[in-house]
Amino acid sequence: MKLLNLALLSVCSLQLSFSQSLKYADGSSQNMSNIFVNINSTESSTIKGSKYLNEDFISTKISSMPDQIFGVRYNIYDDEMEFQGADNTVYALNKNDASVKITFTATNESYHIFSYTDDTGRQKKGYFVKLNKEGENLILKKHRIVFFEEQASKTGYDAPKPAMYKTVKDRMYIKLANKEAVLLPTKKKKLAKALFPENSKIILDFINSNKIKLSREADLITFVNYLNTL
Repeated sequence: MKLLNLALLSVCSLQLSFSQSLKYADGSSQNMSNIFVNINSTESSTIKGSKYLNEDFISTKISSMPDQIFGVRYNIYDDEMEFQGADNTVYALNKNDASVKITFTATNESYHIFSYTDDTGRQKKGYFVKLNKEGENLILKKHRIVFFEEQASKTGYDAPKPAMYKTVKDRMYIKLANKEAVLLPTKKKKLAKALFPENSKIILDFINSNKIKLSREADLITFVNYLNTL
């Protein structure tokens, strides 16, 4: 327990130092504004659920600053890696540097920044987990939390439903060499024709002969490893 308390104190001390440097950043340390952005916002306390992977700021390593440990929480709904600064100011990691890797030390799970197309066709940058660690072609997993508006009573007898955040099934994306990530089609034929129009038959034959299920992570890794041999 003593060792745990010392570790937590160390993380908090590092976080405080980090917070102060952000709070008082000026022209002489302007580079900090290229790494972190202020995202403070107010939100109703009546909303149920959580938009975070973990509500707490936990020990995290950032590849661009390997000698420091930060307290970070992943805001899945807004797709931001959040840091708590001085006076409870909240900052987020700037997504401009796509080479940055964020690793939560307790779970050793890493998140990477990729450009992708969302449901509305807009291009964005967001955080993904790589299913395969190497290769030009990648299968990426994205966590999802959706927001439901408050619903009034329909009959006057049933209770109203409060606004809430709800964790839903992760989505799988595929990033082919020199292209941005796109949502992985759930149908085999659609995947082959949409993403590999010139080699759709070869791709479909591999999927069928190896009984690849596009809903199974292990099969997706097998599939993308095959793509990386072509």
